[in-house]
Parts: sequence; structure tokens; C-alpha cells
Amino acid sequence: MKARIDLFIFADALGWEISGRQGFATDLLPVRNRCETLLGYSATCDPTILTGAIPSDHGHFSFFVKADKSASPFSAFKALGFLPELIAGHHRVRNKVSKYVAGKMGYTGYFQLYSVPFSKLPYLDYTEKRDIYEPGGINGGQRTIFQHWQESGKPWLRSDWRRSDPENIAQAKAAIEKGDVELIYLFTSRLDAMMHKHGVNHPAVEEAFQSFSSELRMLADTASRHYREVRLHLFSDHGMADTTTCSDLLPRWEKLGLKFGRDYTAVWDSTMARFWFHHEDARKTATAWLAAQPDGEILSDERLAGYGCLFPDRKYGELFYLLPSGSLFVPSFLNQRKVTAMHGYAPEHPDSAAAWLSNCETRPVRALTDIFPVMLDASRA
Repeated sequence: MKARIDLFIFADALGWEISGRQGFATDLLPVRNRCETLLGYSATCDPTILTGAIPSDHGHFSFFVKADKSASPFSAFKALGFLPELIAGHHRVRNKVSKYVAGKMGYTGYFQLYSVPFSKLPYLDYTEKRDIYEPGGINGGQRTIFQHWQESGKPWLRSDWRRSDPENIAQAKAAIEKGDVELIYLFTSRLDAMMHKHGVNHPAVEEAFQSFSSELRMLADTASRHYREVRLHLFSDHGMADTTTCSDLLPRWEKLGLKFGRDYTAVWDSTMARFWFHHEDARKTATAWLAAQPDGEILSDERLAGYGCLFPDRKYGELFYLLPSGSLFVPSFLNQRKVTAMHGYAPEHPDSAAAWLSNCETRPVRALTDIFPVMLDASRA
């Protein structure tokens, strides 16, 4: 029987608020902390979990950015700009095109074109071209926790984020039964998908939480038969909020008279719009117009810096416009229609907070940047 195993379970979108409402695994994981998230989406949060660095240091925030000097990998899409967006933006069309582009360009990271208009793609670049879980995948050059685990000499296992939850859980169980692993990073995403589809309080989501709790107990019971000490640590990247308001700011914006590619470049994420301006008149016009809109708010540089998202080179935007929790751009570059629940709001909103749940005391975990040191400690124990 091995001495100890540390099982780190990543549960995408398992927020602090909903974990409390669900009473999720309270007896199995009695150490429970609200974990402050970051501005942005999983593309922002996950590199911070893996490295302990803030976004402005690790260089990840959102997938699409303004291309430098027309050096866009999507220049060939200009010829498809005439296609109606209801056809070109259909998820089945986009999934097939995304797989083709990723293969042709040699991208190994998570890649999805979502609903970015083909006419806009030639002005944009993509930021997660390399797998962030593999060496060399972090834009800022930081080493991930897995490189530290490898150097520790302890046997370890990491899930494949491309696989389903049942596959990853079965893989972890098999490794635990063999008793030849001391560190596991289990990747799960089913809760995120279920909440996006149904909303945070739907019976199907409650069932998914119950099923996940049972799977965790199974892993804990299995580990207890093969290890003298079983340490469980479950954490998320952000929470989730039901969508109660749809903002039509994008079609209203397009009536303003500014031309994409000539006056400005922009990316309309689900809950946030990011702008780069090609001349000062466009900046002044856009800033004044956005400031007068009731849909959301312009984020100051002070707030961006406080969130760790003020990038010195303004790579991810010169102006950020953020919607309030529960609101969604419809349409946006990520979705053409309403999504039942979403994340990507102000980090301080209660529904945005992530969760840290464990069966043992570790160094305090109050923010996403605190998770990396706990995983590092486990490799040194």
C-alpha cells in the first residue's frame, strides 16, 4: 500500500455559489473556500491555475485578438465574407471548418472559430495555438505544474482535456487501482456544458451534480484501498450565471458609421467587447457612444490592472466594454443566439466566484493564483 495520493480535480464552472446551494459533497470535502476568479473566460483562468501567474504575465486572456500588420492566419477567409452569417455561422459548419483549420495550421491547443464572421476573420489572430497543458504552451513562457511534477520524480497522471468526463474518470480510477501514481490532475467539463445548456438550477444540472458527487466518492473509496492517506482537492476556474438579458449592442453599434478594418478592429465575446482603434477620431466617437449605452460599462485601466488584465502592449484590446452578470451579447462573435447560462462577468460578482473544496488543510486558497502553490507542495511532500 502506497503512503499518499493527491488527487486534484478540476471542475469547469463549479462556482462557489452553486456548490453551496447544491450542498455539493459537503461531507467528502469539508474544507471549503470561496476562490476569487479572474476577468474573462477559461482561456484566462486555466493558464493561471497551471502556472500561478496573472494574465498580464502569462499572456492569455481571450482567443481572438487584432492581427499584427495584416499577418492573420485567416486571410483566406476573405473570399467567404459574402456568405450569410446564418449559414456561415452555423455550429456544424464552424466545427468542421475549425477542425480543418487547426489541422492545416498545426494548432495543438483548443481551437474553435465559434461565430466570428468570415468577413472579420482576416483582421484577427488566435492566441491559444499551442496546448497550454504541454511544455511550451504558455504564451508568457512560464512552466506549468506538470513540468514541476515531472521534475519531482513522483509518478503522476494528467487527464486529456479532449476526452469526455467518463473517460477521464475511468482513467484515473484505473491508475489509482494500480497504486503506481501519487499525483493526479483530473479534468472534468460536464458541469459547464450542462449549465450552459440548461441553466444553473435545472433538474438536469442537479442530477449532474449528484452524479459527479458519486463519482468522486467512488474515486475516494478506491484510493483508500490502495493508499494510507488520500488527499482530495477540487477546484474550478469560475462560476456561472443564468442569462436573464440579451443585449443587441452589436447591431446597434454597426449603425454608428465606423468601418471595421478601416476605423477600428473589435472582438465581441459573449459578455465583453474589446476594441482597437485605427485613428483618434474613431476612438473618441466610439468611447463617447459606448459610455452612453445602458447595456454595460467601459472598464478603466485601474480596474483592468486590479484584475491582472492590463496588458502593456494592449494585445487584447485598447477599450473593454463589459456586460453585467446575467446579460449576453446576442449576437456576438461567440454565439448567434441566446445561451441559457454564461460566465465571463466582473470577478467580484458572487456568481463569478470559483470554489476550492478539499478534505484536508493546505496553505490557504482564496484566489486562482493560490492553487498552483498547493499543487507544487504536493509534489514536494
